[in-house]
Amino acid sequence: MLVDVHNLDGKKIETLELNDAVFNLEPNSELIASVVQWRASQKYPFRAKTLNRSEVKGTTQRVGKQKGGGTARHGSKKANIFRSGGMAHSLKGDRAVKNLSRKAKKLGLIHALSSKMKDNNIILIDDLKIKEVKTSSLKKQLEKLNIKSAFIIESEKPDNNFALSSRNLKEVKYTTTDGVNVFDIIKYEKLVMSKDAVMSIEKKALSV
Repeated sequence: MLVDVHNLDGKKIETLELNDAVFNLEPNSELIASVVQWRASQKYPFRAKTLNRSEVKGTTQRVGKQKGGGTARHGSKKANIFRSGGMAHSLKGDRAVKNLSRKAKKLGLIHALSSKMKDNNIILIDDLKIKEVKTSSLKKQLEKLNIKSAFIIESEKPDNNFALSSRNLKEVKYTTTDGVNVFDIIKYEKLVMSKDAVMSIEKKALSV
């Protein structure tokens, strides 16, 4: 598959051939969704836990006398109807993290990349470098490329000026290939990559 490569001014520089095994598959939406759910579950690995009747501290002595007190004949303060009692249907604190195999994660990444390519939402840039740290200048350059919401990926050697300038753009996330994940690929409208990043991602996606 041949894809055009532009510079930050929007001018076409060259054409790059992408690996069909990574960028030209029929996207599996169910697989992508399972990887996104797994990623989201990492933020909250444990669910809430509450104490039931057997776990709370309290007396099991009869609350009042058997008759004549004008109240029900409760046998324990630990019952759920009391303020200090245990919860009737307590939350068990089960782990919320879903298990996902390494193979499924890699396939999810490939299908997410193919999905972006199918929707024509992948933009390749020859060099993600700018001369100075200036958010307004970077924003104008991204607008030339019709980019409003983007997940921008650079290789292992990112440009510090570009990284600092992109931090204040709310709809833009900038990272290296080590931070590539399905969640952010799907979250942002455009996927912007440098040539070096493309080669690194292909190698990562196809590695055993």
